[in-house]
Amino acid sequence: MMSCAEKRRFITLGELTGWSKSSQSKLPITEYLKRSRRSTCDLELVQWTRQQKLMKASSLVCISRRRSMTGSGRFFNLARRLGAAVSACVYVYASMTATWWALHVLGGARNPTETLRVFTSSLIKDYVGDGLISSSSLVLDVLGNDTTPRDYVLYLESSTNTSTDGCNGLPHFDTAIYSYDFLSQGYEDMVSSIKYNVTTLADLELVIVVVDCSFSQLEAGDPSEVRVYNLVRSRNDISNLYLVTVSLSVQEYEQRDHNKHGPAVLGMLTLIHDMQDQDVTQYYMAALTYPYKRSPDFQMYEVVGITDESYLSLHSIPREPGTEPVKHILTARKRGFYNGDSQRNVRTMYSLLDGVNATNALTRWEWVGEAVTIDSWAWVHCVHFFFSLQVIYSLVVLFLVTYQKIRSGKLWLGDPFASLSTATLVMRGVLVLISWAMNSFWSINEFAMSRAAMITGSSPVLVHKELMHADLFTIYFCLVGFMSAVVRERIDPTFATLLFEMVHQNRQKIIHLSSGVIRVMSTYSEAQYNIGIAKVTPLLAEMSPLRLWSSFQLPEKSPKFLSASFSPMIFLLSSATVFAILRKIYRFFRPDKIHQRSSVSTDTSANERAAQGGTATNFEISTGAMLQTRFGLVSDYNNYVFFKGMKFASADGVYCAGYVIVNEKYLVSSKDLLAIVMIKLLRARFANIYVYEVHGHKVKDTARLVFPATFMWSDLWRLNVTVLL
Repeated sequence: MMSCAEKRRFITLGELTGWSKSSQSKLPITEYLKRSRRSTCDLELVQWTRQQKLMKASSLVCISRRRSMTGSGRFFNLARRLGAAVSACVYVYASMTATWWALHVLGGARNPTETLRVFTSSLIKDYVGDGLISSSSLVLDVLGNDTTPRDYVLYLESSTNTSTDGCNGLPHFDTAIYSYDFLSQGYEDMVSSIKYNVTTLADLELVIVVVDCSFSQLEAGDPSEVRVYNLVRSRNDISNLYLVTVSLSVQEYEQRDHNKHGPAVLGMLTLIHDMQDQDVTQYYMAALTYPYKRSPDFQMYEVVGITDESYLSLHSIPREPGTEPVKHILTARKRGFYNGDSQRNVRTMYSLLDGVNATNALTRWEWVGEAVTIDSWAWVHCVHFFFSLQVIYSLVVLFLVTYQKIRSGKLWLGDPFASLSTATLVMRGVLVLISWAMNSFWSINEFAMSRAAMITGSSPVLVHKELMHADLFTIYFCLVGFMSAVVRERIDPTFATLLFEMVHQNRQKIIHLSSGVIRVMSTYSEAQYNIGIAKVTPLLAEMSPLRLWSSFQLPEKSPKFLSASFSPMIFLLSSATVFAILRKIYRFFRPDKIHQRSSVSTDTSANERAAQGGTATNFEISTGAMLQTRFGLVSDYNNYVFFKGMKFASADGVYCAGYVIVNEKYLVSSKDLLAIVMIKLLRARFANIYVYEVHGHKVKDTARLVFPATFMWSDLWRLNVTVLL
């Protein structure tokens, strides 16, 4: 006679399934077993059979929630989980890109050489036409074909209007620079200084100085960049006219062989007789230490080349080659800011004159160079590398679990953000804030200055926006996670990521919605932009109206300016908060329904309602993971499923609580899997890792330590999740 324990082995899962699905399912199981030619030994066997049926609920019956869920609902749920996986990949990409750029900056890699600025003059072209200067509208119409020298400046205000009083309507027009006295005397001094090399100028007489009021730097009030057009005639033939374009730039120079450096005015001279010329004659000249002396002592220079630092290398053409040495200088126009020697964002520019046609020589002044970005503290951004590794680890675990689910014939996809608790997200945000403080808030100020430059149209500021993208992404996730814990609502990572990317990509448009924000950013940016203008004493100011304009030491950060620059983040967090509040209101009026797993009846029993009320599952008691308190950046899911008054932790609940089942034997915290791998590799228990034995759908109350022999290597690939009692 077999004992009950022996008989239990003969009551197969198929028989239990048959009893559940047969037309006789209303019969007691004892009667069903008799009709299937199996006898029961006693009440113990019957009770054990009932218990097995409950424990194997997921295999015996279909989930009534799935039966009631429409195809579109299942598709939406799957799409939402796929969106979460895509969001995780987007975050990994942003973090890895930030790490690469941080290493790029630390390695001192150079930025590409490009056209950084183009100063334009749009009116002069209409006045000189397309032929000889002598037959231009400027000479025939404006001057009445009279080339008698004038003692005033002609200002071109529009294509039909000229003036001799100045550029009217321009608030930044500098009357000291563009006056007749300064410009005419400057031309005479220039000719006197360089006619030893440009002999043509000795035979030319100044007729009139012409100023194009549309010149971009004149409109901006730039005291370091000047461009004027000098109409001259031959002393021998007054009908033979030329247009001498003089472009002056006050910038820094270095004479390294003599350890000398300081300001200098670099002049570029173009001599045009016919506007059809495709390669006009151009010259370089320089007056060292000017404007810090009364008159410029120009000397002619030839271009040697461009240095690796984007400096223009020149050597002088001596007046007396036998007695005067050749000077070798390096010069560049610099714009930007720096913070000591460790951090720098400066655009180093030069202007080349070779191969320019007559039209471009008059209307365009192109500056080529590179942005020099130095940040010795860029290594702090490498923290994103470790953030991305955590998410990659979560994706790998999710892939293994999903693979096992598919092998068992079920399509299930979890949330890769489930393993990232709110505390983890908040800690990441705190680490990013610490990294900002360590590099003196250089990155956020640099980014804010670049946004302000785009608004005001001033000199652009090159930034590696990938660094700030990753920083803001992490800060945003931190705040969203914290907010979700406060309002006790789950925020879908797909929604959160999509909202962040939309706002981040359209941040300039959002900023333009507020005139107050625009005003704050513009005022601060213009004030910073002008810091680079050298301050001079009254005595030096009398010598010359020109000023040196170069890079400058960044002053103390302005909290008001930074707050205005990052105002889109306020809009971003407000949108996420409104979403969470609306979701909470909806759930208050439409609470979650009880989802039972019995296919026999979908009616909710009193026991099931009581279980829904607050009785913790054995899984929660054993692990301490309370499913109802899991909030944060995670997709929504059902915490529990019910069967015959019994409460089970759902598969989503188990996974989002941070646990997986290894080879159907042990319940393991997903964050401990890597430590278990290391224990097996090192063959030593260097950390106390606890796991829970799983029998069917029941978790053992007590945990056990993990030793090197606890798991086989093949076990660690067989990760799964299921409902747990």
